[in-house]
Amino acid sequence: MSVQGPRLVMDIRALTPALRRPLIMATVDQLLSLGATETVVVITDSEPAGLGYQMELRRETRGRVSYSYDQRLDGAWVALITLLAEK
Repeated sequence: MSVQGPRLVMDIRALTPALRRPLIMATVDQLLSLGATETVVVITDSEPAGLGYQMELRRETRGRVSYSYDQRLDGAWVALITLLAEK
């Protein structure tokens, strides 16, 4: 996994699970509303597969982000949310 260009890193491992997705979604929504085209790097302690699925279902983010994730050697998971330019 490689990241090019500007990026924001969010390490959410210290947050309670109830706060994690709302914070990520609010951040992505705000960046999209500003027209940003960067990558948000999310570091978490659990597999973030559902996050990408949720982004595809949401009207606000559907088709406006690219999502991938992988596990690091230290056991943490890293998700890349790339904000796409509007067409």
